[in-house]
Amino acid sequence: MQKVWWTMKDLEQVTGYSDDWLKENILLRPAFKKILDLENGGFVYYPEKRREKWLFIALKMQEFLENHFAQIFSKN
Repeated sequence: MQKVWWTMKDLEQVTGYSDDWLKENILLRPAFKKILDLENGGFVYYPEKRREKWLFIALKMQEFLENHFAQIFSKN
């Protein structure tokens, strides 16, 4: 059975990248954060407190990664 929600560990496994890389290159990039953040109608829960987990709606995150592949890896 496929997961409905991913944690940061799940995202690391499916992409092969560390949480630091994912944060720097995707999750905390302002243009992407506007799309991703739950607060803006997105599908990523950005932890507000130290012990909270990152959470992602799995299918939507996978779709985002596929649709924004070129932007994620462009140097601009």
